[in-house]
Amino acid sequence: MLVEMTSPVFREKGNPRPPIRFKKGLNAVLGKNDGENSIGKSSALLAIDFVFGGDTYLESDGVKHIGAHTIYFTFEFEGKPYHFARNTSSADEIQVCDESYNLTGTVWKKHEFCDWLQKQYHIDFAGLSFREEVSSFFRIYGKENLNERRPLQGLPGESMQRSIDVLVKLFDRYKDIEAFSTELEEQKKKLSAFKEARRYRFVPDLVGGKTQYEENLAKIRSLETELDNLVTETTEIRDTEDIEKVRLKSQLDAERLRLETDIQTKQRRLTLLDMSLESGLYPTEADLSALQEYFPLMNIRKLYEVERYHRKLAKILDNQFSVEKEQVQGEISALQEQLQKVRNQIKELGFVGNVSKEFLDRHSELKGRIDALKAQNDAWLTQQDLQDAKKHADDTLKSAITSILADIERDVNAKMKQFNDSLYSDVRKAPRLHFNSYNSYTFETPDDTGTGTNYKGMVLYDLAILYLTALPAIAHDSLIPKNISNGAIDGIMRIYAGTDKQVFIAFDKQDSYPEGTRRILADNMVLKLSDNNSELYGESWNKEESK
Repeated sequence: MLVEMTSPVFREKGNPRPPIRFKKGLNAVLGKNDGENSIGKSSALLAIDFVFGGDTYLESDGVKHIGAHTIYFTFEFEGKPYHFARNTSSADEIQVCDESYNLTGTVWKKHEFCDWLQKQYHIDFAGLSFREEVSSFFRIYGKENLNERRPLQGLPGESMQRSIDVLVKLFDRYKDIEAFSTELEEQKKKLSAFKEARRYRFVPDLVGGKTQYEENLAKIRSLETELDNLVTETTEIRDTEDIEKVRLKSQLDAERLRLETDIQTKQRRLTLLDMSLESGLYPTEADLSALQEYFPLMNIRKLYEVERYHRKLAKILDNQFSVEKEQVQGEISALQEQLQKVRNQIKELGFVGNVSKEFLDRHSELKGRIDALKAQNDAWLTQQDLQDAKKHADDTLKSAITSILADIERDVNAKMKQFNDSLYSDVRKAPRLHFNSYNSYTFETPDDTGTGTNYKGMVLYDLAILYLTALPAIAHDSLIPKNISNGAIDGIMRIYAGTDKQVFIAFDKQDSYPEGTRRILADNMVLKLSDNNSELYGESWNKEESK
C-alpha cells in the first residue's frame, strides 16, 4: 500500500510540509468548514493518483503555477518499503531511491513501474493494465470520470462495451472468455485479409450476392455445354486430357525454340570473346617494322611508347573478356539444362493428335471464361464461410459473456443493497446495475433519479467493486459528498473506514455533518488544508494581490 508522499513544493506558512503519511482504510484530506476552494484538496488527490502512475496531475493548477517539481513517495508490501521519486518534467520515468530519498541511479519506465505495482497488489489479471484497474475509481476533479449516471465509464468517450470489458477483467473473469475472444479476433483478421486480397486483385472479384452467384452457375453450365460440343466435333481428339496434351506440347515447342535461339545467341558471343582473347588487340613488333617500310619518316619510338600504353590497356580488357567468357559459358550451360528438360517433357508426352490453332484458341477462351466464373463463385463462397465463422465466434463469445455478466450483476447489486441498507433506518431502494447485453448497461436507483441519489449510487458502486475485487484503492473528491445527503454520508463514512484497503477522500464543511461523520474524519485525517498560506502549496493563486 501507499504509506508516504512528500514534495519540496508542499508547504505551510512558508515551511516545507512534513511527509503525508497514509494507512489502511480511510485517508481524509480536509479543507475548511466554509467549503473554500482552491486550497489544494483536488491537487492532493491528483498527486496521489500521480504516484499511482496517473498523468492528470500534470495538468493541475499546482503544476501550472509552481512549475516542474518532484514528488517522493513510498509503497510498502509484505513489510518491505520501496522508495521512489517522479518528476513532472520527466513523468515517464520513475526514479528508485534509498530510504532518505536519494536517487540510486536506477530508473524505471512508467509502464514498468505500473506493471510492478500490479504484481505487488496481486492483480496482474489477463488482458488488464494497472491504470485501467485503478484510474476509473480515482474520481477526482479534472479526470473526467465523474458522470454519476455512467459510473462504469473510466475515460471520456469510452464506449459501454469497453467499460464492461474492463469490469469483466477486474473480476478476473476474462480468462474464462479469452479463448473465445481470441478466436473472434482471428476470424476477423481472416475476413479482413480476404477483403484486402480482393481489393488488390490477389483473389477474383466477388459476385454481387447470391443472385449473381446463381446467374454465374447458369453461365458455367452453358459454357461447359459449348465446350463439350466443340470437343465432340473434333474427330482426332475426343477428351479433355488429349486437348491439354496438345496445348502443353505447343507451349513446350515454343519454349524449346526460345531456348535454342538464346543458346545460339550466346554461343556467337562466346566465339567473339574467344577471337578477341586469341588474336589480341594490339600490334606485334613485326607489324610495326612492316609499317615503317611504308612510312620511312615515321617516329617509331613514339609509336612504341603509344603501343606500350595500349598493351597495358589490352591486359585489362583481356581480364574483362575472361570474366565475361566464364559468365557466358555458365549461362549457356544453364540454358542447355533447361532445354534438355523441355525436350524430355516433349518426349514423355509422346504422340498427340493434331488440332488446329483455331480449335485451341476457342477451347482456351471457353475454358478461361468457365474458370473465371468458377473462381468468382468460389471467392463468394469463401467470403460466406469466413463471415459465418466470424458470426459463430461472435455468438459464442456473447453467450459466454452473458453468463459472466449475470454473475457480476448479481454480486454487485447484492453488495450495493447491503451497503444501502446500512445507510438508513428505514428500507430504501438500492442502486441497480443491469447489463442489457455485452456492450450495453443501465445504472439507476428505481423510482429515484435525483442528483443526490445518483451520486450515492456511484459511491456505493465503487465501494462494492473495492470489496468484491482485488482493486487496491479508490479516491473520491469533495464534490461527490457535497451532492449526497448528510444522513447517507454518515453511513458511507463507516463503510470507508471499515475496509482494509485504502480510500482517499477530500472533504470540507465537516462541522455541518453529524457527530459520527466528524469523528471518523478526525480519526482518519492525513492532511489539513486552509487559506492564508496553509494551502497545499503554501499559497493561493485565485486571489488578486492588492497593490
